[in-house]
Amino acid sequence: MVRLKTSYKRLSISEKINFHKHKLRSVNNKLKNIIYAQASTVCIRNIKQAASHQSNNINVHLFYSGNSPNDFYGYGNQFYSTITKVHRKITFNWKNKMIKLMNDSKSELIHVHNEPDLMPMKIMEWDLGVPIIYDQHDFLSGKRKLDSTLLNHEKYCNEKNDGAIFITEYYKKLVSSKYSINKLALSFPNFGSINMILRKEDMLPKLSLKTKKIHLVYIGAIDQDNPGLTRYLLPQIKELSEQNFIIDIYPSRNGDYSKYEQVDNVNVMKRQNPKKLIHILSQYDCGLTLVNPNSVNMPEELKFGFWNKAFDYLMAGIPQITLNFFSVISEFIQKNEFGISVLSLKELNKNHQQLLNYLISLESKILKENNNYTYEAQINKMHLFYNDVIRNYHLKKIEKLKA
Repeated sequence: MVRLKTSYKRLSISEKINFHKHKLRSVNNKLKNIIYAQASTVCIRNIKQAASHQSNNINVHLFYSGNSPNDFYGYGNQFYSTITKVHRKITFNWKNKMIKLMNDSKSELIHVHNEPDLMPMKIMEWDLGVPIIYDQHDFLSGKRKLDSTLLNHEKYCNEKNDGAIFITEYYKKLVSSKYSINKLALSFPNFGSINMILRKEDMLPKLSLKTKKIHLVYIGAIDQDNPGLTRYLLPQIKELSEQNFIIDIYPSRNGDYSKYEQVDNVNVMKRQNPKKLIHILSQYDCGLTLVNPNSVNMPEELKFGFWNKAFDYLMAGIPQITLNFFSVISEFIQKNEFGISVLSLKELNKNHQQLLNYLISLESKILKENNNYTYEAQINKMHLFYNDVIRNYHLKKIEKLKA
């Protein structure tokens, strides 16, 4: 077996051919080691995927800059076999550290998460002898105007990867309208995580049992100063408050949210780690799956995508409320009877006892079916995709080297 001592590029042509032939012979064997690379604070999507790989006896080796899962979320480091941190701005030693990690871990592919795209681009440029899968879950130019440097990074990553993963089929079409994307592509939403699912007996007592009012919860980023932004939810929160709902907000970052706190029936809580948050959510009658539908520049990924919070509510065993405007989530919730979708929040049932009874009736179906919407239940699709990418990569390399 050929082992990379310094750089794949330094191997002779015959050594490279032998290297790829060996990889092809073992492609149907169960994957054992993969690298997850991200040039930022490690995202929750990365963590959930790593947890799912671990449950399938695949070792995930993290290569990142920014904050580790434990540093940012207080949770998640346990899902990685090794963790390698590099400096966000000192890039000259990234390559050597990656080669060392590949040698030490014997990893068979690198799965890069985008935004920012500098690290994924560099990893692709290095030509390391293993395929690079590009997980495009934050399409920046779909949200704002990028400078030429960032556009170049984004274009390179979308067009030079060995396999691409998108959060939805619509998102894939959106990116393909701008770039020539890889035909080897997989749509893979932001599912929940099986280690976060609550059993009925582990759920907290409902707050509404004491107050006799419906308690709603919102999780995620919020903004209180910019009405044009997607996270500006003051009008929606005020509207729900006027309907006599009690709303608790768990922001993704602690900060000044005084304008929300001044609204009657509204409480802004402290940020929680992902696992603890799921347990806390179980005491609410319903979650809010919303962003500002009146934002100035609504990103297509929000209008037509799946959001983490939709699956977080499912893991907690509670229904959710969304707007018809968010068509993909709206259809998902209505089709599966996981909550309520309305044209406007004004359409919510004014008879709160009837509404509460309906929300309670959805709980048993959610608890019965939420396991189907975890990474663990769906991860085999990603593993099959990995094998297709690995096989295609080494075949193409051999053909090119022999030409």
